[in-house]
Amino acid sequence: MSGENQLQQVSAQIEDLVHKVEAISDPAVKANATALIQSLLDVHARAFERVVEIVLQQKDLGLTVLDHFAADELIGSLLLLYRLHPDALDVRLNKAIAAVRKAAALQGADVELIGVEEEVVRIRLSGAVHGCASTQLQKLIEDAIYEAVPEISAVHVENAMQVRNSEPLVQLQLNVGAAAPLQR
Repeated sequence: MSGENQLQQVSAQIEDLVHKVEAISDPAVKANATALIQSLLDVHARAFERVVEIVLQQKDLGLTVLDHFAADELIGSLLLLYRLHPDALDVRLNKAIAAVRKAAALQGADVELIGVEEEVVRIRLSGAVHGCASTQLQKLIEDAIYEAVPEISAVHVENAMQVRNSEPLVQLQLNVGAAAPLQR
């Protein structure tokens, strides 16, 4: 099993356990379980803050190491979780848009950042695509932005796409009259 698959499996397990803690009916047990989880997160946050401080004491080398940490899927996600990621929100957002812009261009579309207001990212999707690809492309954009900038509360996509059918529609009519004999 690859490292990415293991990470997804552990993430799914954590999410399942959090749902189970939320479903506990005994308020005292639920409060204790929640306090335990929060305490562990606080310890991890402090430890990651110290790691970043120590790395940055190494000046230029430290910045390079921190950039490598940020590029690593697991470490980068933890840096985001604890709000220690070296890239600012706008940098991460622009990187995500640049990545999805390539996929959009392959489908004849373009992705444009309209702005960020009160933790809401506004995107314009324009161009022309075939069939239901517009919805799939919109989901790809939203997923990429939430992954790169998890601290936002919403992504609003203004969809100005024109949907093209790859083949023209053929109008069929039903003739209810007498059936014509088949010829062989």
